[in-house]
Amino acid sequence: MITYNIDLSTSFISLLGFCIAITQLYNLNKQFKISVENQRRDSLKIVLEIESQMASRKVEFDKIAREIKEYNLNKDISEEKVNILIEYFDTAKENYFNSIDRLCYCINKNYLDDRDWKVEYRNVLKDLVTNYEDDFNAATPYRNIKKINEKWQDE
Repeated sequence: MITYNIDLSTSFISLLGFCIAITQLYNLNKQFKISVENQRRDSLKIVLEIESQMASRKVEFDKIAREIKEYNLNKDISEEKVNILIEYFDTAKENYFNSIDRLCYCINKNYLDDRDWKVEYRNVLKDLVTNYEDDFNAATPYRNIKKINEKWQDE
């Protein structure tokens, strides 16, 4: 009789422990799903921030390029104004290239899935490298752009 009570109480304690373990696993699984969803949202925020920076820098780059074209139509422009425009153009170009290079770095390091970006930016990278060949020589600071462009053009 004592053995039967001990076996019964041991079985009950084991069953109780098993139920607690199952409950904990269920809660852990639920927390994991929430964590994954939060990570997806954070990734989306990062993607949108990168795109926003790229867009604003592209607008600035295009604005100064247009301004230079307008001044080229007007021959009465001082050399000082030309130098200011060229300096501003170089800065805007560098800022734009840096934002794209940052995106390419994230893709290269698998922080972002390149399939999501390839369709939209494949031609952008190709045009960038083609139109500004001097900026993408062997000593380029924009190695990530060059690397992702070569990868995407080969596919």
